[in-house]
Amino acid sequence: MKFYPYKKIMCVLLSAFILTAVIPDSRLVYAKTVKELQAEREELSKKTKEALAAIDDLKDKQLSLEEELNTMDQAMNSIQAELDKAEADLATITASLEQCQKDLEEATQKRDDQFELLGKRMKYLQQKGAAGYLEILLDAQSFSDLFLRMQYVNDIMAYDKQMLDELQEIQNTISEKKTQIEEEKAAQEEIVADYNAKMASMQEVVNEKKTLIASYESDVNKYEELVEANKKADQEVLNQIAKQQESTTVYYTGNGTLGWPVPSKSASSSSLSSGFVQRSNPVTGRWESHSGYDIPAAYGASIVAAESGVVTYAGWMNGYGYTVMISHGGGLTTLYGHNSSLTVSKGQTVSRGQTIAKCGSTGNSTGNHCHFSVLVNGSYVNPASYLGVPNVSY
Repeated sequence: MKFYPYKKIMCVLLSAFILTAVIPDSRLVYAKTVKELQAEREELSKKTKEALAAIDDLKDKQLSLEEELNTMDQAMNSIQAELDKAEADLATITASLEQCQKDLEEATQKRDDQFELLGKRMKYLQQKGAAGYLEILLDAQSFSDLFLRMQYVNDIMAYDKQMLDELQEIQNTISEKKTQIEEEKAAQEEIVADYNAKMASMQEVVNEKKTLIASYESDVNKYEELVEANKKADQEVLNQIAKQQESTTVYYTGNGTLGWPVPSKSASSSSLSSGFVQRSNPVTGRWESHSGYDIPAAYGASIVAAESGVVTYAGWMNGYGYTVMISHGGGLTTLYGHNSSLTVSKGQTVSRGQTIAKCGSTGNSTGNHCHFSVLVNGSYVNPASYLGVPNVSY
C-alpha cells in the first residue's frame, strides 16, 4: 500500500492555493476604490473558507488514519503474542532436539562399546581357534561341569547378540525420534517466519500511515499559516476601507456612549459570554485575540445600530458570517457579526437604535450571539469605554 501519489497531488494543490491567495499590496491599496477593496475582502474570505475546509478535510483524514493505526496496533499486539508463543515453542523443540541428539550419541557409544567387547571375544576365539574353545570345555572336571561350561559359552554369545540387538533398537528409536523432532522444528520455524513476515508487512503499512499523517499535519500547518496571512491581509484592507470611508458627517463626537446593540439583553458585563481578551478560539482551538464583545441572544433577536452612520459593509465576512459594518465618521466604525439575516444594505444611512440585522450563529460560531466590535481608523479597540460596559476576562 503506497500513498506517495497523494503527497505529490497535495503539494501541487497547496502550492497553487498559496500562489492564488489574495495578499494585497500595501503600495497599491491607497489607489483602489472601496468597491475594489471590498472585492479583495470577498476574495480573501473565499480563500480562507477553502483553506478552512481543506484543514477540516485533512484533520478528518488524520483522525481516520489514527483510528486505523489503533486497530493495527491491537492486531500487531495479538500477532506479537502469538509470535512470542511460537518462539517459546520453538525453543522447547530445539531443546528437545538437543537432548535427543545427546541421547543418540550416548546410545551409539554404548552400542559401539558392546560391539567392541564382542569383537574382542570373537578375536580371541579366532586367535585360539577350535583349540581355545576346546580348552574351555576340556578343563571341565565333570560331565555336569562340561555342560555348564558349554551353556556358559552359549549364554555369553546369546547375551552379546541380545545386547547388540537391544542397543541397535534403542539407537533406531532415538534416531526416528530425532527425525520427528527435526520435522517439528522445521514446521515451527516456518510458523515463526510467517509471524515475523506478518509483523514486518504490518509495520511497513504502519510506517506509511505515520508518514502520511505527518504529511497531513504539515499541510494543515501550511493552510493555517495561509489563514493567518489572509487574516492579516484582510485587516490591512479593512484599515484602508475605514480610511477611505470616513464620512464628512460626524455622527459620533466622542461624547457619551454608543448604544447597546442587543436591546433584548441588559447593557452589562453579565450579558457578555466573552470580552476583548486573549483566548482560545472555541472553533479552532487556537490562542488568539478576541476583537470585541460577544453578546448571546435568542435566534432572530433584533440587532440595532449603536450609533447613526453609513453602512459600509453588509454581507458575508470571513469568520464573522453575515456581518454589518457602520461608519460613524471621525474614523469610528462598529461591526456586528454572526447574524442570521441582514435588514440593511451597503451605502444605506441608519439611525441609532435602528434594526440592522437578526441574531444568529453564522460563520465561525458555536451559538446564537452578536459579535460587536469597535474600530478606530481600522484597528480594533476595547468597546468598554464606548459602551460604558466593563470588559470581562473570559
